[in-house]
Amino acid sequence: MKSFFSFLNIVLLAGTFLMAQDRTAAINAYNKAQELAQAKNYLVAIDKYTEAIDIASQLGNDAEDIKTRSEKKIPKLYYTIAVDAFNDFRSGPSLEKLDTAIALFYQSKEIGASSGDTDVQNKSTNVLAQLNFQKGTMLYKREMFAESEVAFNEAIKINPNYAKAYYQRALVHKKNSPEDVDGFMGWIDQAIATAIRVNDSAVERLANQSAHGDLLFKGVKAIEAGNSTKAIELLISSLDYSSESADSYYRLAEASNKLDRYSDAIRYSRQALIFETGGNTDKAKIFFELGFANQMLENKGEACLAFESASYGSFKQSSEYKIEHELKCERTRP
Repeated sequence: MKSFFSFLNIVLLAGTFLMAQDRTAAINAYNKAQELAQAKNYLVAIDKYTEAIDIASQLGNDAEDIKTRSEKKIPKLYYTIAVDAFNDFRSGPSLEKLDTAIALFYQSKEIGASSGDTDVQNKSTNVLAQLNFQKGTMLYKREMFAESEVAFNEAIKINPNYAKAYYQRALVHKKNSPEDVDGFMGWIDQAIATAIRVNDSAVERLANQSAHGDLLFKGVKAIEAGNSTKAIELLISSLDYSSESADSYYRLAEASNKLDRYSDAIRYSRQALIFETGGNTDKAKIFFELGFANQMLENKGEACLAFESASYGSFKQSSEYKIEHELKCERTRP
């Protein structure tokens, strides 16, 4: 019996000694990983932390502290690797370097999620939205519009509150589908709504200016093409994005006159004059439309006054002809 207990003691002591040895191995692996991380040898450091975790896992509670510390280090190193790749891109920008950084941030995001490190997961997610936006911008400048569209879509998917990404997505849509006004305006409206929601006044202003300018341009082209009905539809829509646009109201007056809607032309001309901030030469074209509409409605006095005010710049000769030969107005100024 005595020899049995002696043998049992030997076994227990040996087990304790082996356990102590294994814990020492786990500690050594952890310390080596720390040294490698400080030396910026991150991938080898991750392997060493993984080794420390494997050893510690076999020891149970006796090495739980080593296991926990190692597990916390790994996601942060993956994030650091991704940051280094981004800094490399910044030092010499290229699509190849940017794609590498994006791939590494996706990796750090996934590892942060699987390990329960929400800080790494969230930081990686935020950076990914910005990097996809940057990729979309680079591709747009290279006129790779289809690829740019994919990148901006991804930025929006990651961050639905990314107002600038919606705005850039609208510009890409315009390049990919120049005749799809509704599609372009849909993205613009999302950009404006998002900008208002997140208080991004710069994007809100840009989106409104872009929408107004595009609709005004298309309205003018419709007038030139002889489709004044379509022009009026586009120009009225343009006022949703710039309600005090003298140019939109002037073109509405022009289109209305072409459709014999003279009362509308007078109304639009007067609105244009309210918002036009330029001098007599800038206002001349508006007064000419106002004069023509009044002439057609046989409002001679109003027409004469309007044509007199239109007698500047490129409208001077036409206005004076109206005054002297068609209306035979009495001059109110020398």
